[in-house]
Amino acid sequence: MLVLQNNLYLYMKLNKIIAFFFAISIFGSAFCQINNYKHYFVSPLQIEPSLSGNFGEPRTAHFHTGIDYRTYTEGKDVVCVADGYVSRILVSPWGYGLALYVNHPNNYTTVYAHLSRYNTEIEQFVEKVQYEKQSFSIDTLLPDDLFVFKRGQTMAYSGNTGHSEGPHLHFEMRETDTEYPINVLESLYHVEDNITPEINFLYVYPLSNISTVNGKQSKYKTKLKKNSDGVYMPPYDIKSASTIGIGLAYVDRMNGTSNRYGAETVKLFVNNELIYHSVVDKLDFSKQTCKNSMFDYAELLSDELHVHKLYIEPNNDLMIYPLSVNDGIFNVPLGKKSIIKIEVSDYADNKSVVEFSISGVETDHDNVQETESLTKWDKLSVLISEACRVEIDSAVLFKDEVVPFVKLRDGKYSSVYKLGEENIPLKKDFKISFFVDDKFLDYLDKIFVVREREGKARYIKPEVQQNNISASSSHFGQFYLWIDTIPPKITPINVSKNKNMKNTSYIELKIEDNFSGIANYNMYINGDWVLAKYEPRNSRIRYYFDSKMTIAEEYALKVVVKDNVNNTSVYETEFKRK
Repeated sequence: MLVLQNNLYLYMKLNKIIAFFFAISIFGSAFCQINNYKHYFVSPLQIEPSLSGNFGEPRTAHFHTGIDYRTYTEGKDVVCVADGYVSRILVSPWGYGLALYVNHPNNYTTVYAHLSRYNTEIEQFVEKVQYEKQSFSIDTLLPDDLFVFKRGQTMAYSGNTGHSEGPHLHFEMRETDTEYPINVLESLYHVEDNITPEINFLYVYPLSNISTVNGKQSKYKTKLKKNSDGVYMPPYDIKSASTIGIGLAYVDRMNGTSNRYGAETVKLFVNNELIYHSVVDKLDFSKQTCKNSMFDYAELLSDELHVHKLYIEPNNDLMIYPLSVNDGIFNVPLGKKSIIKIEVSDYADNKSVVEFSISGVETDHDNVQETESLTKWDKLSVLISEACRVEIDSAVLFKDEVVPFVKLRDGKYSSVYKLGEENIPLKKDFKISFFVDDKFLDYLDKIFVVREREGKARYIKPEVQQNNISASSSHFGQFYLWIDTIPPKITPINVSKNKNMKNTSYIELKIEDNFSGIANYNMYINGDWVLAKYEPRNSRIRYYFDSKMTIAEEYALKVVVKDNVNNTSVYETEFKRK
């Protein structure tokens, strides 16, 4: 078994080495090529550029895959940055909201998101598809000859749709073949920036069962100060025993704004040897969950700090590491000092430097506690407790972790179980299953798994097989079964029985659900489906009177709303327009 584990470890290490060299070759060729088109692409907005978000910026659960142009108001012209054709149209109340994807002849695709509306030609096409599918949300691929644009032509208008916190344009450039988003700052578009990254805190992590930092087995955090030479340094000496890793909390800033951005490049040197190097210039959507391995997830949850770990955990396979020695993990020899230097550079090549030393000391074995039993990141783990079963597949975890699984208490429809800790990040979902008591079998279409996390209960889509209810979760927490028999609530906003709607251009209603969430909604007038737009931020649906509504003496309105466990509400009334 030991030989097998060692072979598996060597195999994983070899794959990482191959990945590093592959990344170097890909980055080099891609960015030489994109620089060749510096004068080929124009800006997507014809206003002075001001960014509220940059490429690769760490967000709560992912890296930002584009740049966000601040627009202040909606309705700014969004132009095609180069000759191309619209290859995809996306309309959703979530995510990118209204978005366009444009393919260009040079094998790049640009993405324009959170739009308020499209130009007239695209708008008419979108409405036609929505009526054909009887759905506000659509995601459709297009041929290369339907909507063709020249560089600088207006395609749409900026907005605030989808998951957006204010008027702006989210702009991406991707490789068409791979769909990898790439950075365009400085390579294509220049934004004034002569401000160096701001370094806030240094972290030192003990990474073995006998490692200590300043005599403790817990991670060490210290505030950094900038000296007269502009170099950041910790205020106190640092001593370590056995293997350790370094972490750094920093933000970048740009001229004329107080926004906080991410950095492009981070390098870690130990005694003048480069042992860790990350470059966030290209991303892979399929590996977005690795963001919470690269950054300290526990610190994000507890202190809302993004702490960049300058070492690579075993199951972190981001393609952003041109070089690492022993995954950035090192050991300061007993009685020796290691000189540490860290360089943090932004996309405009502004650089900040951290310098300090770490002294190697002997482990105080009297103060070292035994490590609890670990769940291995590269092996399937099955945990069973009474009527609950958990499967943690290989590669769910980023590293070996202590994953407690305990029954906390009896609940209404099942016992409540705690699995893991909320501050352990996961790369992919695990599966949790409950045995349903016979007395609840009549509610199998209403029963589901709940994850309680950070004090909030969240619905998880269930899979039902006889007496078993299963669900997949991307977070640890507390889990139990719940039954939802309460239908959604429909509240009319501007319509009522026999109301004359002649002087208004739309019908608006509020739709809410108490637990499992809105699954779908439909609006009908005189029996015909009409296009109602959903705005989750204020729980409203709104139908603008259009040519699809047949002219009549009186109108019968019917709204049907269904939640995720098939509870259904219906609202009906009549109105006039004369």
